[in-house]
Amino acid sequence: YGEKVKELYNKWWEKIKTSKDIEKNEAELEAYRNTLKPGDVALLGCLTEGGQGLATANNGKYVAVRRSTKWADNVIASRPKKLAKAIAEKNIRVPGLSSSGLPISEFLNQMSEKDIAKLFDSLKEKYGRDIFGQGYIYKIVEEDELADVSKLTKDEKENGIDSSKKVYVPYDKGDKDGNRWYLETPFAIAWSKENVHFLKTNSGKKGAGMPVVRNAQFYFREGFCWNNVLNPEARLLKVRIKGASVNDVGSMSLIPYEQMPSSKFFAAILNSNLLFDFYREFINCSVNIQINDIRQLPVVIPTPAQQSTLESLVNKAIRYRKQLEDKGDRVAVNNQLRAIEDEIDSLVAALYSKKRSLN
Repeated sequence: YGEKVKELYNKWWEKIKTSKDIEKNEAELEAYRNTLKPGDVALLGCLTEGGQGLATANNGKYVAVRRSTKWADNVIASRPKKLAKAIAEKNIRVPGLSSSGLPISEFLNQMSEKDIAKLFDSLKEKYGRDIFGQGYIYKIVEEDELADVSKLTKDEKENGIDSSKKVYVPYDKGDKDGNRWYLETPFAIAWSKENVHFLKTNSGKKGAGMPVVRNAQFYFREGFCWNNVLNPEARLLKVRIKGASVNDVGSMSLIPYEQMPSSKFFAAILNSNLLFDFYREFINCSVNIQINDIRQLPVVIPTPAQQSTLESLVNKAIRYRKQLEDKGDRVAVNNQLRAIEDEIDSLVAALYSKKRSLN
């Protein structure tokens, strides 16, 4: 594939290397996509749109952890430690703590989540954004506090939700654990009109606490994403299906154009040994996986039958991945998942190894 990829790169790279380039060359790219047929090879960047997401610069203010996830326990355990450290090292004063006569953990346990959020917000406001450490998230939200993304209007998605309604929406920050196939994001972001207005009007400004809003047109759209940092000792890209959410700078995502192979097809080929080897040998051997690296990967356009078969297997992989979250026989589920992954790997290898002219 080296010669073919070089040819495609020389022809298309300047037209797809950024989201703005893709938008500027939309008509030419669409005409090209309409010529593609099963067996043809194309750069992934010609078949998808998307990009990096939002950098809030103040996660504590905007982002919360969902109560239903394991991360909530981590937040509850870390909050007393963060307060104790700030008191000891920064000499901060926590209103009501001394007069209560309670240990910090008990002092927090008697408070509601909303009151805890107000307390940490006020301390950050008084003593500095990073008083508890840069990017520390201390808020917890219940599932019934999340807005139904499927019912949001176009204006609410673009400009925020009125504060009289539920304002939290799923926020994909990436996945440090490197799960493949599926992971429901454990985070939510307060997508209120006030917050969105601040984020957009201050995007890119100099100074501490100034956000950067990237590719907002792709928020709340389903696609696929990947872990942007690769364990040096690990094999395989960690690609998963992305739900309809706001995505963080750490969750670079791509969305297939209509009439192109589906997100599940792309997840199948990108999670294969073959494309991982191609990526490491010919594109990037560092631990950081950039969106422009992924855009350079060669994609063999599948037949409808090939796509359907791989999608069906990805659906099974997603089902087993969800089962791993339950308290059951994890060994058995893992074995079933590995068997599906091996089958996907074999089919992807066959898709790429058939003799072809590569035209």
